[in-house]
Amino acid sequence: MSMSEFRRLAAKMDQHMQQLAAQGVHDAPAILHRMMGYAPDLHRIWTGTTDDQLLALSHEFPGFYRYARIMEAAFEAERQKGSRPYDDLAPLSEPYKQQGADLLITAATLERGYQALLESGNRQAAQAQVREMNQCYQQWLSDLERFKSALQAQGAEPKALEYVNEAFGHIAERIKQLAG
Repeated sequence: MSMSEFRRLAAKMDQHMQQLAAQGVHDAPAILHRMMGYAPDLHRIWTGTTDDQLLALSHEFPGFYRYARIMEAAFEAERQKGSRPYDDLAPLSEPYKQQGADLLITAATLERGYQALLESGNRQAAQAQVREMNQCYQQWLSDLERFKSALQAQGAEPKALEYVNEAFGHIAERIKQLAG
């Protein structure tokens, strides 16, 4: 991945963090909840950049930097726990991990798109965009149901399915509210 691609991803995260701040969302748990879809992109930046590149992105995009720090603190806090309820769960296979990551990325894109439409204040003038976003949203819901069905058919543990339902349920609800 090129530095320009990393900059594009960091800029998206920065923009969403600015939107959240404008909405009065400032506490770390709420930010983590609302920015969950960016985790795969943050991981790509974290593992694909040099220290100097990461520092440059952090200086250029303060919202990105804040989000990365919040995620780092959350990861460290989770790592320090003696035990977690999901410790005994079998990890998902790589194809399922990738599907989950793709669903998160699409969800983040939908959230950003709907938010931008709401902020423009003129949904009537953007009816074609609204229809396109609604189609993408319906496709995402279908893809999510196929993902959950595939996990169930693969024999994923009930607790793992519960975690997937909970995490994606929160995201789906936020998108539904934005779409409405």
